Amino acid sequence: MEIIKKKNYFSRIGLGLILLLALYFILTNALQYFTFTEDSYGTYFWPRVNWVFPHVVCGIIAILIGPFQFSTQLRIKYTQLHRRSGYVYLLAVFIGAIAGINLGLTSQVNLTYKWGLIFLGIAWLLTSGLAFFFILKRKTTQHKEWMVRSYVVTFAFVFFRLVEDGLEYLQIGDSVDRLTLMSWACWAIPLLFAEAILQYRKTFKRR
Repeated sequence: MEIIKKKNYFSRIGLGLILLLALYFILTNALQYFTFTEDSYGTYFWPRVNWVFPHVVCGIIAILIGPFQFSTQLRIKYTQLHRRSGYVYLLAVFIGAIAGINLGLTSQVNLTYKWGLIFLGIAWLLTSGLAFFFILKRKTTQHKEWMVRSYVVTFAFVFFRLVEDGLEYLQIGDSVDRLTLMSWACWAIPLLFAEAILQYRKTFKRR
């Protein structure tokens, strides 16, 4: 019982930290796109405002809903709310990923950056789609694992901006180098570590 309490305690701290980082990202990077002017969007994004805005809005929805989907207490006490918010999350991912893929296809930075964004969108769709597939099949364990992977990809946008800002502050590489690196690193590296943790926990439970 004591171990379970400690586990829940650390889980709450982790989810709380994730929410704080998400809110920081929204306040410092996302809110500007709710002002429909060229100054807010910049010359790079303004011609594609019809794709940028739904991508940003749906990304915010998914980032904020995601952590609550992992709360065991909320899932048990408010099952219907958990299910409905899950549908909202999946719809937000679907729209946000389609918009993100289109933004990748129309990117003018370079080929590597373009395909990093495209595969980010594909990874977002694939991980979330498999989470939905397994819950339809009532495979709860697989559903939880793919939801973890899905949210890792969702959180990639926060990871992208935080690390890119850090690299800029440390004057590592130029703007194109940083963008190109993070277009892949923001989702591939977190997924790698998440997968290692998932497999470790699975092995530990078997033992």
